[in-house]
Amino acid sequence: MQLRTTAGRRTRNTVVVALIVAAVWAGASLARSATHADPSAPTGPVAHFSRAVELIRG
Repeated sequence: MQLRTTAGRRTRNTVVVALIVAAVWAGASLARSATHADPSAPTGPVAHFSRAVELIRG
């Protein structure tokens, strides 16, 4: 009998990839906020979504 099932391995790999993506996203956000210190601009996740909306609207 296998100690680790395929489903368990897949779940673990998914969690690891999600954590890596979150860490890269956080690092990029910190680097971006350090270079663009505009106090009038929104911060946090709202800023990201508002920028996405601006790009979609053109």
